[in-house]
Amino acid sequence: MFRGQKVLAVVPARGGSKRLPDKNLLSIQGRPLVVKALDVATNSKFIDRGVLSTDDHRVVALAREYGYSDVLMRPDSLAHDQATMTSVLLHVVGTLRDQGSEYGYLVLLQPTSPLREARHVDQGFVQILEKSATGLLSVCLSEKPKEWLGSIGAEGSLNEFIQETNLEAQSQDLRPSYQINGAIYIVPVEQFLEYGSLFLPEGMVALVMDRSESIDIDYDHDFELAEWLLQNQHTNKN
Repeated sequence: MFRGQKVLAVVPARGGSKRLPDKNLLSIQGRPLVVKALDVATNSKFIDRGVLSTDDHRVVALAREYGYSDVLMRPDSLAHDQATMTSVLLHVVGTLRDQGSEYGYLVLLQPTSPLREARHVDQGFVQILEKSATGLLSVCLSEKPKEWLGSIGAEGSLNEFIQETNLEAQSQDLRPSYQINGAIYIVPVEQFLEYGSLFLPEGMVALVMDRSESIDIDYDHDFELAEWLLQNQHTNKN
């Protein structure tokens, strides 16, 4: 519960993945990525229900092996890589409403952020409360300032890049830049439905997470780095 309203967490886990096949089924330190995300929903002090959204019966079977059976199967229209996250969340919220279940807040927990923990989610809710905010996104410090980032034109042309950037600036003279890390999204359900987006025009605040906690698994090397970080984290605790 948060602000007297029930909180719904959605864990999206599509079966297919082009860059890292079956990534949601991969295990890290003996626990599948999709299960680790469901663990976060279960262990949060604020989340009332965690729902798995998938199109893959293998994901369902794996989740059930670990005691998670609250699943919504996606329709064929959402079972492809062109389906947007917004459309997936709208399907979950709409289906649960049709079943008579209403929630005040929506949390998105993607399985590809294995170093995110329940404490991060809870910190996010506390931050919303302390700052009288509407919603929250997790971010991390960017490796490079935004003034050094730009687009490359056709055939590798740097004309546009040089116009867009401030390459003469010293990094210590520039404001820090942040990027969304994909770990935590928290929004009121009504505003999500109104705007059709997790990115509300007003009232959003950031939860700044360490870069080491912000690994987003898309490729093999991301997975290997996450494994190493978690192992190192475990070793340090011992």
